[in-house]
Amino acid sequence: MQDTYTYTARSAADPDRIVTFTLANGHMMLNLTGVMEQLSEVVSADEKAATVKEQVKKQVKPSVMKGIEQLSGPVHVRDVAADLKNERLVVRAWQRAGGLRLAPMVIGIDRVDNVEAAEAFVEELDARRNSVQSAGKFAGPLDYWFGWAALFLALIVLLRWPSKKR
Repeated sequence: MQDTYTYTARSAADPDRIVTFTLANGHMMLNLTGVMEQLSEVVSADEKAATVKEQVKKQVKPSVMKGIEQLSGPVHVRDVAADLKNERLVVRAWQRAGGLRLAPMVIGIDRVDNVEAAEAFVEELDARRNSVQSAGKFAGPLDYWFGWAALFLALIVLLRWPSKKR
């Protein structure tokens, strides 16, 4: 891969919570570092029910995001936004279906362990977003499935409304 940028986000409050973001070729890929190790802890734990519940709570959002990414592929950088405020990193990525934005995925890490690296990641992502063209065919609300659904419903209402007066 050419021009690859990798950032590993780790929570200072929970060091086992690690997510690696890789920017390459106009896309972002996600790697959930340490998930297999955490799953092995669940299998070998004496208090399995409590441990399973805690591990599932920690990993459900990132795991769902990774599963969706594996089904649909990497996310285009124009469909990703990252924000860092008060040591909290939030990454929002939109998955596309049929060329339109379908569902947002959000990963939030409270108290990142390296704020400077997180700032550098946000700046790099913004630079890459500004250097590539949009992934969608449409702009604004029509780049979302919800926008097309709302337009379709509005069209039905407008077509049916005059006939109700008669």
